[in-house]
Amino acid sequence: MLFTQIKMMEPDFKKLVDLYFQKKAEGMDFSQIRKKLIDQNIPEAMIKDIIEEIDRRILGGGVKTKGRLKAKQLRWIGWILMLIGGFLTFANYFHFFDIKGYSLFAYGSVIVGYLLLIAARKAQKKES
Repeated sequence: MLFTQIKMMEPDFKKLVDLYFQKKAEGMDFSQIRKKLIDQNIPEAMIKDIIEEIDRRILGGGVKTKGRLKAKQLRWIGWILMLIGGFLTFANYFHFFDIKGYSLFAYGSVIVGYLLLIAARKAQKKES
């Protein structure tokens, strides 16, 4: 009998964890999650297990932080800026077109692209 009750609770536990993990990813606080679970008359031991499982998923990398670029994205942006800046510098040097007093944009994009490549290397070390 007890085994059947535990087996019946497993899908509910997984559904609750999935539901509130999604809500946590959207910005809901743990105290709000706990309050909602208490309102649903979930036992305190199960609430504790649900919160721990959500926390475990977050620490495992299940929730991505907004506004942070990954190393691969930084690397691509850096290379693109360096190529654009390199092309503009090359074209300006050989007078394919005249960018007049705005050559800083050509040199600047090469420098910024290189700095982004350095940042990507540091971000990659941090991720692994």
